[in-house]
Amino acid sequence: MKQILLLFFVFLFSSSKIYSPEQEALTEVEIFGTNPGNLKMFVHNNFPNDTTRSPLVIVLHGCGQSAGDVAELTGWNKLADLNHFIVVYPQQKFVNNPDLCFNWFLDEDIEKNQGECESIYQMICFAKQHYAIDSNRIFITGLSAGAAMSVVMAATHPELFKCGAIFAGGAYKIGTNAMDGTMAMLGKKYIPKEKLVENVKEQNPKYAGQYPPLIIYQGLKDPIVNYKSTSLLINQWAGIHNADTIPDKIEKSFMGIMDITRKEYSDSLGKTIIIYYEVDNLGHCLLIKPGEQDDEGGRKGIFGVDKGFHSTYQTAKEFGIIIKK
Repeated sequence: MKQILLLFFVFLFSSSKIYSPEQEALTEVEIFGTNPGNLKMFVHNNFPNDTTRSPLVIVLHGCGQSAGDVAELTGWNKLADLNHFIVVYPQQKFVNNPDLCFNWFLDEDIEKNQGECESIYQMICFAKQHYAIDSNRIFITGLSAGAAMSVVMAATHPELFKCGAIFAGGAYKIGTNAMDGTMAMLGKKYIPKEKLVENVKEQNPKYAGQYPPLIIYQGLKDPIVNYKSTSLLINQWAGIHNADTIPDKIEKSFMGIMDITRKEYSDSLGKTIIIYYEVDNLGHCLLIKPGEQDDEGGRKGIFGVDKGFHSTYQTAKEFGIIIKK
């Protein structure tokens, strides 16, 4: 129990102001709706006068971070400029959560049309109304608490997103408070597949469309989000697609990197619904590859590890928003 409590506090306090904010590359939108979750909105858009419909990527930071921190850590802005898309960064406020975590574990913030979930939805609506957005190419991604909130958005507004990318996150509604959710993240909680699926479908009882596929990244040495937690997310997402949880394709030593195994899960029609990057010898970190080339980026630090693989670039490639040259 002492270890669990320690990891719980590590989860809450795990990020500090390590990355100098990249605010000069971001513009704050102060009014974007009623904002019931009391969040901030930042945008990176280097094509303000272009009428060409562009993809939109929503990027959610981890605990203790800001929009600028996660922009610098991940390198999404560089890819946006190279490949002509727009990035929106929701940002938590201290008054909502003193550790600056998105409240992915509180019903009032993760139920459809409520709290932080609704605020992020309003940001997307604002972006669609004020920028040249291709509504068929909206994506969401996040890390840690931001990853868990990305799952919230995919579960509550499946019609919005073409795909989501989850970096060390968790399934929808695996906890009713911070401790309960953290126990699930630590792999200490069993939830039947049927219940996991029910949690999602209750948010959209009349929805007959497809739920977006997910790309999942998980370190096998992560002390904060255990790889067993990932199985809950895979069970949940396979379940809402009426698919099994047996990988249809496994690539070991992906791109020649021994620690990375890429798995694909497909539905009955053969459509890929989950891509899972299982990474050995990786803790609670992103895979980055600092450099000036188009497929390089991100920043090394406590939450960025250089394994010669830029996970942000790979995610954008999986999203289908890298412009081939």
